[in-house]
Amino acid sequence: MVWQRVGSRGLAFGQWGAEPLRASLCAVLLVAAPWSASAATLINGDFEAPDRGTTVASTFLLQADVPGWSTTDTDIEIWSNGFNGVTSYSGTQHAEINAKAFGTLYQSVTGIAAGADVILEFAHRAREGTDVMRVDVHDLGADATFGTADDTLLFTRQVSATTASWVFTSSDSFGGITALGGDLRLSFTAVSTGSNVVSVGNFLDAVTLQAKIPVTPLPPAGWLMLGGFGLLGAWRRSKTVAGRTRGATRQGCIEGRTT
Repeated sequence: MVWQRVGSRGLAFGQWGAEPLRASLCAVLLVAAPWSASAATLINGDFEAPDRGTTVASTFLLQADVPGWSTTDTDIEIWSNGFNGVTSYSGTQHAEINAKAFGTLYQSVTGIAAGADVILEFAHRAREGTDVMRVDVHDLGADATFGTADDTLLFTRQVSATTASWVFTSSDSFGGITALGGDLRLSFTAVSTGSNVVSVGNFLDAVTLQAKIPVTPLPPAGWLMLGGFGLLGAWRRSKTVAGRTRGATRQGCIEGRTT
């Protein structure tokens, strides 16, 4: 992309030669980039799997049947779009955290490098009245196991929603999350329900995770060095082209005199 963007601007360098300068500009642009993407795979964040088809209903499923997600409850409850008048925030399905109890839906994510800036986003809605849930992000440490001594709580927030609409929340609004390099455990725990019934409340949908690794910018001296290499290469190329031109001219003159 960098090569294409540089080329698409129509930069012309004359007989100095475009390639050395282009290479220098690419190097500067790549090093100066403020961040780079980190591998982070959140599975089934919008609860579209397993696909319940066109049936408009709620379904209790074993956690083994819901890709990516686990629960402290006995089952995971999936609602179809439009069931009991509730429209999913994303796609055609969403989850209810209070399946049969005040449970926790959670998922562990691997592959996020230490120092990465992590942003967790999700949509929350009440089933009746006002529902409250807590969102936690833990680094699981070297043993990659939750509940052990090397766990580190990176983020916690209690959020509430009513039946009026889905509430979309980004962790970035409450301060940053910085990864430590271990597996991350994302958890959504039911705190209270407007229904005062343990199995009625706290819809969840559209869970996403972004991870960006900050890149240390090259100091000005480094930029000048990279630019200098490009200019040196361009100068050498121009000298070579000029030498060939003079050689061809002399050869033409000699051939002209001999004929």
